[in-house]
Amino acid sequence: MQKDEKKYPKVSVGGLIINKNGKTFLAKGKRWGNKYTIIGGKVEAGESLRDTLAREMKEEAGIKVKIEKEISCGEAIYHPEDKKNKHAIFVDYLCFYDGGDDDIKTNEEFTNEFIWIDPIEALKLDLAPDVENVIKKYLDYRDNAHALDSWKRCQADFENYKKDQVRHQEEFRKYAKMDVIEQILPVVDNFEASLAHVPDDKKANKWVEGIVYIKRQLEDVLKNNDIEEIEVKIGDKFNPEIHEAVAGKGEKVKKVLQKGYRVNGRVIRAAKVEVG
Repeated sequence: MQKDEKKYPKVSVGGLIINKNGKTFLAKGKRWGNKYTIIGGKVEAGESLRDTLAREMKEEAGIKVKIEKEISCGEAIYHPEDKKNKHAIFVDYLCFYDGGDDDIKTNEEFTNEFIWIDPIEALKLDLAPDVENVIKKYLDYRDNAHALDSWKRCQADFENYKKDQVRHQEEFRKYAKMDVIEQILPVVDNFEASLAHVPDDKKANKWVEGIVYIKRQLEDVLKNNDIEEIEVKIGDKFNPEIHEAVAGKGEKVKKVLQKGYRVNGRVIRAAKVEVG
């Protein structure tokens, strides 16, 4: 059996535990001359790596962790500090733990001395073989994850910026258009007023027809820009949302003095009316 143990490497699985504060768990392992190490153990025949790790976490520390991903693979070949004098292959996983730090109770594999420590500070400790490599792999993973998160945030910020720019451009175009429309409305009003005073026997005059045609062109410009006339009839109840009373007293529209308009349901100019 002794020859077999030396001839074939033993596969062990370990877990680098990270708590909710970002600190890692390390305990002094008897196998490694009381150097700081991580929770783990030998893989049994027919047992998956993850199942082995979950079992070892329960047996050696009395806890349950979330096994995130494999982060490292290493080995120790008859390491002089290995009390079991084995050729060991290590497969190590990143694990997250959200329980209480004092809930961990290490078994006889350890000296009962354990700490929660920042991973960077942990590199300064007297570590068992391969543990330094595991911690460095985790730090690379963490840095890459932070970089990815930062990239995603930048990407999201850029997408929001583009949306804001599109919205600002749309707002600018809308307000620029409204400025032009507001300048056109008085021209339409003047045409309305002029045509209202044309005698019936002059309405067939070519000059008058030309004026009517120009007025219709202006009205088409309004329609093409989603500007609609507010319909107001004599006898309508006065509505301050669409009417502006400039003469008279009462609650009924007596006369329309100036047409009102709205765009997409929003009033841009109330109809000026006389009430009575």
